[in-house]
Amino acid sequence: MTGKILFLSVLCLSAMTVKANDVNTTSDSISKQVGVTSEYYLQTLKPTYLTNVSEAANWGKNWFIEVKGGASAFLGSPIGCGDVFDRLTPALQVGLGKWFTPAVGGRVAYQGMSFKNGEFKKMDYHFVHADFLYDLTSGINCNDLGLSRWDVIPYIGVGMIYTPDWYSACTCPGHASGSHPFAFSYGLECRYRLTGRMHVVAELSGMTTAKNFDCVGSSSKFGDNMVTLSAGLSFTLGKVGYKRIVDANPYMAQNEWLMAYADRLADRNSRLVQKHKEDERIKVEYRKILEIEGLLDLYKDRIGDKGDDKEHSLYPRNDYSGLNSLRARLNNKGWDGNPETMPKAMKKRMDTVADNDANESGVIDPLFTGDSYDGYLSAMTNGSEYIGAPIYFFFRLGTDELTEVSQLLNIDEIARVAKTHHLKVRISGAADSATGNEHINNSLSRKRADYIKTLMVQRGIDEAFVTTSYEGGINEYSPVQANRQTCVTLSF
Repeated sequence: MTGKILFLSVLCLSAMTVKANDVNTTSDSISKQVGVTSEYYLQTLKPTYLTNVSEAANWGKNWFIEVKGGASAFLGSPIGCGDVFDRLTPALQVGLGKWFTPAVGGRVAYQGMSFKNGEFKKMDYHFVHADFLYDLTSGINCNDLGLSRWDVIPYIGVGMIYTPDWYSACTCPGHASGSHPFAFSYGLECRYRLTGRMHVVAELSGMTTAKNFDCVGSSSKFGDNMVTLSAGLSFTLGKVGYKRIVDANPYMAQNEWLMAYADRLADRNSRLVQKHKEDERIKVEYRKILEIEGLLDLYKDRIGDKGDDKEHSLYPRNDYSGLNSLRARLNNKGWDGNPETMPKAMKKRMDTVADNDANESGVIDPLFTGDSYDGYLSAMTNGSEYIGAPIYFFFRLGTDELTEVSQLLNIDEIARVAKTHHLKVRISGAADSATGNEHINNSLSRKRADYIKTLMVQRGIDEAFVTTSYEGGINEYSPVQANRQTCVTLSF
């Protein structure tokens, strides 16, 4: 009696010590802090892109060639007695260029045919120039490749203009040659994107060169001009579009949150380790007291001596009892349900007798007796009951990957039985509602059910015999991980 009183006193003292330790720690606040998780940061982030920012195109991308036709008018000094329309002549423009970014580009262009000078004499000319292009509307109304629907592109450039008729038309001998003077080019081009590679273009351009270009005036001053209005098509060569720049800020924020979350988990783990050590120390003290009092065998289950070294699985194992029962019933369809006429093979499978017809154990599956048997067969036949027990497959957090590859053995066995007896397979996917939002859980449950269905079809089950459903997030089972599953049932 004294020993029992001493033992109870030690138990009470230990319980008070544990309670005091709980009061003095901040375990409640830590548990709350770690338990609050962010669905946003725990999921894979979808990339977002910086607005109007893209990588410069390499040399194999965004080259273009353009061909335009129109009319040009010479505006020189003197201008002559006619107006601008009296000096209109056809013009041809061809250009080859490249866009380095959505806003900045360059080109080499050619313009030529003939013009009427101040004396209305026709003179042939060829104008070659290099231009700097700047797109004022880049980044507005863009497609996925970074191409705008409309482009307004002012430009400026330099070049040289050549006229082979200068000497024959010139009336001022002795002046410096004006057949190939230096010239400036400038203008405004507008484009409309028809397809990813083709644009309609319209351009209003100007050219300014030395005054003696039309054989009248000084070569040391600028004063002769030409205005051209044209339209045509532009075609993109090589690869099209620009690579957008991913915004790193969401990933940096996620990384910072995960680092802080990992620190909180590490701190909590450290506290739990200390608590575990304290619990182990108390268990050692309990063991000593129980051993002294001769009560160790009586209380060993309560101090963790039973099965401590065994590995416990987080998920229930399927022992195939439902499938075995199903096989027995299908192999003995002609049996009337009377225990006395139960076939030997079924008795052996049901473990009721050894080698004779008598049921020595007296245990008979109630499903095979009287009305219960007939009711169950009827329920299975009309589809209101499944055949045997449902089989569950468990998945890793946020994925459609099985927690253990060994679960595939269940897939093989289900497929074999379903094919042999032409059974229907019903698959229901689920996710745990404790993590993820409704959209994520609906998608996960669908992926998990579809994954199991794919495995079944790969093993020879006719897809017409397989039906799937999706439960989304559930919290029916404990622990939480058990809700990350897909349930498979068989029916006639």
